[in-house]
Amino acid sequence: MEARAVKGHYVPEDAIRLLLEGTGLDFRQVDEKTIAILTKSAAREDSGIVGQGLTKLASSGPVSSLGQAQAVPSVGASPGEQSAALIEEVVVTGSRIRRSGTSTPIPVTVLDARKIALSGDARLADTLNELPAIGATQTLANSNDDPQEAGTNFLNLRRLGIDRTLVLVNGRRHVGSRPGTTAVDVNTIPTSMVERVEVITGGASAVYGADAVSGVVNLIMRDDFEGLKLDGQMGITDEGDGESYQLSLTAGANFADNRGNVFFNTSWDKTKRVNATDRGYASENFRFATNPANTGPDDGIPDQILFDNTGFIGTPGGGQVVGPDGADLFVAAGGPFTFDANGNLISQDLGALPESFLSQGGDFVDLSRFDLLQVPIERLIVSGGMHYDLHDKVTLFANAKYAQSESATAGQPTFSLPSFSPIFILADNPFVPQDLNNILADNGAEGFFVSRTNVDQGQRRSRSDRDTVQLEVGLKGDITSNLDYTVHYQYGRSDNSTEFMNEQVLSRFNQQLDAVRDADGNIVCRDPSGGCVPLNVLGPNAATADALAFSHVDFITEGRLTQQVVNATITGDSAGFMYLPAGPLGFALGTEYRRESTATEEGFLRNSGDVFPGGVIEDTVGNFDVWELFGEISIPVLRGVPFAEEVNIEAAVRYADYSTIGSATTWKVGGDWAPVRDLRFRAVVSQAVRAPNIGELFAPTRLENPFLEDPCDVSNINSGSPNRAANCAALGLSPDFISNAGAVTTRVLTGGNPDLKEETADTLTVGAVITPRMVPGFSLTVDYWDIEIDDAVNSFPVQAVANNCVDADSINNPFCESIVRRSDGNFDSISSQLINVASLKAAGIDIEPATSSIWAWSRGTLCRVDWISILWRPILINWIFSRRKGRRNQTGRLENWAIRTGRSICALHMNWEILPLVFMNALFQASVSILLKIRISAIPTAPARNGIPTCKYVIGC
Repeated sequence: MEARAVKGHYVPEDAIRLLLEGTGLDFRQVDEKTIAILTKSAAREDSGIVGQGLTKLASSGPVSSLGQAQAVPSVGASPGEQSAALIEEVVVTGSRIRRSGTSTPIPVTVLDARKIALSGDARLADTLNELPAIGATQTLANSNDDPQEAGTNFLNLRRLGIDRTLVLVNGRRHVGSRPGTTAVDVNTIPTSMVERVEVITGGASAVYGADAVSGVVNLIMRDDFEGLKLDGQMGITDEGDGESYQLSLTAGANFADNRGNVFFNTSWDKTKRVNATDRGYASENFRFATNPANTGPDDGIPDQILFDNTGFIGTPGGGQVVGPDGADLFVAAGGPFTFDANGNLISQDLGALPESFLSQGGDFVDLSRFDLLQVPIERLIVSGGMHYDLHDKVTLFANAKYAQSESATAGQPTFSLPSFSPIFILADNPFVPQDLNNILADNGAEGFFVSRTNVDQGQRRSRSDRDTVQLEVGLKGDITSNLDYTVHYQYGRSDNSTEFMNEQVLSRFNQQLDAVRDADGNIVCRDPSGGCVPLNVLGPNAATADALAFSHVDFITEGRLTQQVVNATITGDSAGFMYLPAGPLGFALGTEYRRESTATEEGFLRNSGDVFPGGVIEDTVGNFDVWELFGEISIPVLRGVPFAEEVNIEAAVRYADYSTIGSATTWKVGGDWAPVRDLRFRAVVSQAVRAPNIGELFAPTRLENPFLEDPCDVSNINSGSPNRAANCAALGLSPDFISNAGAVTTRVLTGGNPDLKEETADTLTVGAVITPRMVPGFSLTVDYWDIEIDDAVNSFPVQAVANNCVDADSINNPFCESIVRRSDGNFDSISSQLINVASLKAAGIDIEPATSSIWAWSRGTLCRVDWISILWRPILINWIFSRRKGRRNQTGRLENWAIRTGRSICALHMNWEILPLVFMNALFQASVSILLKIRISAIPTAPARNGIPTCKYVIGC
């Protein structure tokens, strides 16, 4: 008998059904490793016991505990053979307890190596970011703002934060990449060694431990290789820049009569920078400002609209002259004033003023020229591994990896305002022009402030070097034919070094601003200690190289994370001692010990707060350890009966004892019911527990300086709740108050909280899977998910703190307690320390059709249309403030309705992937991938550019 070849990605049951189609045979699963082939008449009478003369189909065993099934077309008699020969062997890749994404209660999305390779991305993270379940992450395009994290890429499932997403490698933990956290930089993973990626959403904390509140991303790596393979690729943007290059070499061989295998891989890639000035949309200085046509909150007219060519009028490169009391005493004399290139006092061009402190046109500094749209990065990853059968039941395995990366950021120059890092010039300063001295004398002023962006003092830059080492060694094997074990130890270390360049030392900067003339008429520092060189800031290019060398330095910060894990796991089934009518029980038991530690050295300048923008940044030192016990069971309830082709129940529980928060227990209960082969319903209920990480517990208070909108500003006071105006008045602010928050950064204090307790998440996932037999290889999954996190570790967005203070019933609320205003009403500082908020909720619907339609020709694949996923996800996050003394009823609400699609075919986003195969032989393959995208999206248009404010739909490719 001849069985037709089957090729593609199927769950094991579908693969075998396709193999047996038209043969008059059927099958029954005896246990997790054994499937019986029998005639359809015998199948109807079969009691579930393998009878004499039946063929056993061997399983290769699980590639991982999260494996996606794949049928391998190595079945069938030779063509023309007409005897009733039995099918010799079918190799099926499956899993013992957790099955494929379409036959498990927990949704699983799988990307295999082919899809990753054909994406054309040099970094794995760029491919994963296209998956709808993965929300906004840190990438090369958005990590320029934080020099210590530039070039990193952290995954964020369900948009619930990177600290609630657990990244595993081969089902095991990986050392973190951000000091104080366990978040893994996916850029440390060699893309060429990835066999597949499994994304598991919901109910994973009981199986894998803390950090899996929103799910798990499991990277399955190749652990066996024979031969030599060289990969290379190059990419470039459609603007001809941002080039990326990648080279990878893999080699491996068997030894000891094929009892062992050793392999080695080295991967290198480089991506070049893209400047904001290289793109018109990023260099036109768009900002939202008050709509002059707005008449009130309920008039249907937008409160704010988009303006181009905007900047802050208070910080011109030549400096703006401001009176000593903060008011502009120079207006009566024809001001405001600035300085020309020769240091002469001139009038400042204010341009059009869409709102206070913001100018359209005029004398302002174009800050976009200092920004990057893509951070440059260069990586080198060297990895290797081996496995060796010490005995038929004992296999030794070991893996090692070293990853090194170097990235750079481009920061804006320093700046000075009367209220922030002020520059105060005394009247006797020899750089002050005579006409300005006359104005000072007429007003009895001893000096003046200079508000400026210090462009002439150079751009601040940084370079980050990261070194990651991951080592593991272990034993695995079979105790019996139905019982397997794995014992392993792993050590990981991540070293981060960031060099900050051209940073301003505040004490030296202030010293050199105070200039006088000596007895010989030379301009010198009033305090000449340390070799002080006077600095002139009255003009756009007044600074000298010697002066800058005195007050500007380079310094380095260091950080180290270490992780040690010892794990022992036993998995198997009950076929050896107990067999239920629907099959054997599957189970897993294990224990794990893990220790995490973090230490950072910020350096003297940061420790003392003597570097721009000021504020003490202390070192972070902390550690914790945890010991865990876990178990999981899968119970087959019904199989092959009317209206119950298959019914399964599974459960898991994990007990953890932390050195920081004490004991915690997580659990999961789920099940699936397939009334017929083509339809399966599934549901999971779980409770997840996440302990605060080292940074959340022990990070010292730090200073940040964002731009904010003051809700009490005259342009915003009517935009909030009906209580806003009255609460702003209660704070002592008039209805026509003009805040400087839009032009001046606000001091925001952040930091850890040693009193944090664990957060608890209740999750629910309910869905259905359709796998019609009439369309082989096609599946459609629809899943509703709901996550509610109690005592969530979080800090409120700073803008939300400011808004909620005056939008509440009164100003007697925790938000107002976090805000300090100066005597003039402007913000002085806002505290945004981590706390346990009462609840955080998110819910949504995932819709994922998956199929592969391939038209072949004699040379290979001609065209492939690949739909991966469509997602409609409403996310509602409800913030409720909680204090240790009790809960307050003040609430803030953020509604985020998001539609994300991956490679999908739908009205919103359609991708067609055309893959013409150029050449292929046994040693070489070349192909071209063309990805066609059609998007339909709604975008706002602004009166400043398009007349009447409207919202139009744009269709583009």
